[in-house]
Amino acid sequence: MNIELGIMGKKKNRKSGFLFSILHDSYFTIHCNVTNGHNKHQLLPKILNNNALRNQGQAALTAVIFFLVAAAAIGIGFTTFAFEETATARRQLRAKQSYFLAEAGAEDVAYRLHTSKQTTSPELLTINGETVSTAITSSGGVTEIISSGNYTNNIRKVKMSLVPGSTGANFYYGVQVGAGGLEMGNNAVVNGNVYSNGSITGNNGATIMGDVIVAGGLPASPSLEWTTHNTDQFFATASSNRDIAQSFTAPASSALNQVSVYLGKVGNPTSNITVRITNDDTGEPDTSALSSATLSYASVGVTPSWINVTFASPATLTNGTKYWIVLDYGSNSATDHWNWRKDSTDTYANNTGRYTSNWSAGGSSWTNVGGDLAFRVWTGGTVTSIGDIDIGNSTSGTGRANQFIGTTIHGSNCPNAYCIIDNPSPEALPISDGVIQDWKNAAEAGGITAGDVAISGTQTIGPRKITGKLTVTNGSTLTVNGTLWVMGDIVFDNNSIIRLSSSYGMQSGVVISDSKIDVKNGAAVSGSGNPSSFIMLLDAKDSIGEETITVDNNSTGVIYYAGKSWIKFSNLAAAKEATAYGTRLDNNATITYDSGLANAQFASGPSGGWDITTWREVE
Repeated sequence: MNIELGIMGKKKNRKSGFLFSILHDSYFTIHCNVTNGHNKHQLLPKILNNNALRNQGQAALTAVIFFLVAAAAIGIGFTTFAFEETATARRQLRAKQSYFLAEAGAEDVAYRLHTSKQTTSPELLTINGETVSTAITSSGGVTEIISSGNYTNNIRKVKMSLVPGSTGANFYYGVQVGAGGLEMGNNAVVNGNVYSNGSITGNNGATIMGDVIVAGGLPASPSLEWTTHNTDQFFATASSNRDIAQSFTAPASSALNQVSVYLGKVGNPTSNITVRITNDDTGEPDTSALSSATLSYASVGVTPSWINVTFASPATLTNGTKYWIVLDYGSNSATDHWNWRKDSTDTYANNTGRYTSNWSAGGSSWTNVGGDLAFRVWTGGTVTSIGDIDIGNSTSGTGRANQFIGTTIHGSNCPNAYCIIDNPSPEALPISDGVIQDWKNAAEAGGITAGDVAISGTQTIGPRKITGKLTVTNGSTLTVNGTLWVMGDIVFDNNSIIRLSSSYGMQSGVVISDSKIDVKNGAAVSGSGNPSSFIMLLDAKDSIGEETITVDNNSTGVIYYAGKSWIKFSNLAAAKEATAYGTRLDNNATITYDSGLANAQFASGPSGGWDITTWREVE
């Protein structure tokens, strides 16, 4: 028997808004030959098996659809995450670019401060088409730079704090004086050592509790000089020019006690220069020295000036013979080096300037500088003495000088073993004109006040240049917040107080006058409160016959400096140290040396460079 069975199935399904129509047409022709005892009911299991297969297909299709939907969901999730990560990365990149802009702005201002270039505050800078704003503030010895970078409205700020590199002025003596010498009234006292390039004279009871050296005097004027300087001559910029020299012809047969070179520094070199005097060796310096001395790097300013160098063991020159002044430096740097100014006309007959890598190495090649380096030479000298002074006590004190007149040393009248007849070399005063000019520049960078300034009550000023007179009135207090340069007189009235801002810390500060300084009765001058901090009152006037600093009765002070004039201390006046061309102590005046002055560090601004104390991001 033949049986034909037609089975048709049709199914429609909706999923996620899409119509899926699946048409299943199956046509089964089944021939069942029910003969020879075959059971016709064998057809039913076959139909059931086909239904099971169809159900399995539908389940598989459902699983595939579920997988596709899940994969799509995961893909969308990953895509969203990727977009978010990309946006975050872009934000971070913009933030970094803003930070780098802020850093660049701070570095730019710091560089201009270091190189003494012009700066303004506030200031907008453009770097690669983007803007940076910078602002500079100063308080005491601290300068702060705040730089704000803005890249596509992402703002980040950097704050840099700098302190001026310090200038070390070595005050090794209670009193140091130039050729003017030291004059002491009745019962005047110096508690400390004294070094004088001129004679010391005293009256009844005048006492120096320490050691005293009076150098052999120098002639009032150089014996030989070449002072024209119209061109820079840098040296120690590379290994090939570490050492530099200038020849001269001796004007007399005599001892060479002092030379002076017109020298400045570039950047902040921090090693001393050795100054040597050598013979001539066929147009070059000889490789051995006749005498040598150390030139302290701290005594040289960015502004070139005359730097005096004296020799403990002077070379003896022969009239008409050629010699060389050699400046020997042990290193080189493209940013921190030296400038010995020269006359580019090279008209000093039969003499010139040259440089080399190592002056003492045999076979070194010397190169002409193309001119004559500015110099001065002092030969010979004058007789000096110590007169009518008590030095030390029964167990202490020594004196060295050409002569001793009416002097008691170590408890006994001279001559005795402690009264040493000697001819010590003069010693240069510790601060050059170049360093003073650098301090003036630092003051002017803080702003200029025209006319006179009178301080009443309690006020804070500095750094500042004042074109007129500065007066601190009776009983008033002036806090010095930076270097002060006063072109007129400075007057500290009775019982006034002048002190450094606490922000100076261990550093010392400078107050400069181009005219006169008058410290009246009871005026008190002090540092920041740190025992290593001092104020120096410095008179820059060039007037060797004039008393430009006067310190009255019962006033107290720290350091007084008048390198080209005189200081006068009245009755009962007191100080920590005094350095001048000449110094007078009236009756009962006292100078008591503070040992901390041997290493005093003065905030110097551009001359000493800048030290970065903090550098961080701020809100």
